[in-house]
Amino acid sequence: MNDHIAFLDEWGNNGLDFAKPGISTHFIVTAITLRKEQLSEAETLVEAVRKHFFQAGPIGSAKVGSDDKRRILILKQLLAVPFQLFALVVDKRELRGEGFYYKGSFYKFLHGLADRELYRSFPNLELVADRHGDESFMQGFTQYIYNRHVPTLFNQASFRFVNSQASLLVQAADFVAGTLARCYDETVLSPERASFVQLLRPKLLTLKYWPDVFAPVVAQSVPDQANYNAGLAELCVGLGQDFLHRKLASRSPQEIDQVTCLNYLLFHFRHVDPTRYISSRELMAHIDERRNSLPTLHYFQTRVIAPLRDAGVIIASSTKGYKIPSCEQDLYDFVNHSNTIIQPLLSRISKCRDRIRLATGGTIDLLDREEYANLKQLL
Repeated sequence: MNDHIAFLDEWGNNGLDFAKPGISTHFIVTAITLRKEQLSEAETLVEAVRKHFFQAGPIGSAKVGSDDKRRILILKQLLAVPFQLFALVVDKRELRGEGFYYKGSFYKFLHGLADRELYRSFPNLELVADRHGDESFMQGFTQYIYNRHVPTLFNQASFRFVNSQASLLVQAADFVAGTLARCYDETVLSPERASFVQLLRPKLLTLKYWPDVFAPVVAQSVPDQANYNAGLAELCVGLGQDFLHRKLASRSPQEIDQVTCLNYLLFHFRHVDPTRYISSRELMAHIDERRNSLPTLHYFQTRVIAPLRDAGVIIASSTKGYKIPSCEQDLYDFVNHSNTIIQPLLSRISKCRDRIRLATGGTIDLLDREEYANLKQLL
């Protein structure tokens, strides 16, 4: 059954002649997602925000425009509502090829990006979108959903249109999309974009930026050179992105948790603070928000972090948590932290082995088995 519902809106246009006025440099799709049992509470809280800031009219990003102080006040109250956010940010300047100049091809490309991310996380999602003209992004997206996600006994994906005037959460999605535009689009870029990202960060389940680029774009101040190695950081981000591309279509619950965790680490690195470690508790809570089930610490360490590292993703760790490495010291933090675990374990195994050999006159060597050959060589 559809246990999650998402309310979508978009910002931007399909124009690619950036010399013309009014042509956006980016196209942004935003979805507010929540469990259906939270819908009534969410609508009540959003209605209170609408009455306070917009009186008789609907919530709208365009109504706030460049008044960033007012936008921040609205955003703070809006983000207290129990929902999570999905966002797709497409840099249209990177779209190459004659085909993108045709509206149909342009939107089909965006449909594929949005669909792949949303339905990877929520295969039975009910989508609700604002009703636009026949050739709009959303109108084409509904047909795309119907063609790819025909409802079955096991897949209950659905899509319906509403009038944004009557849907408070579609209005909220419009406001978030417009706020993200002020973080990314060159035509409306705001000096407060770092503040917007900091406010949105706790709510973001996924921020998918296309194309995958290293540049942090809206990150806070770049660390000093002693704490930041651009070449190393680019390598580590690239390895993370490579894993995401390989697992994009995965339906394995564990791999979805791995992708969720890695997306969060990359988002923090690229958009918030590349020097900050993120605690296990915060990462586990982020996984909980997506699947409504808090993983255990053992599961998180052995089924999420460990497989990511086994797959070649470099994740630094210390007593402070986990992060994508941004400098050489991060790597040493990982080695030092691992060493505090490995060395005592090896010492205990060695002591146990020696005592058993002594007590049995050397007839029992715990490391004689073939599967322990590497361990025996280390000791």
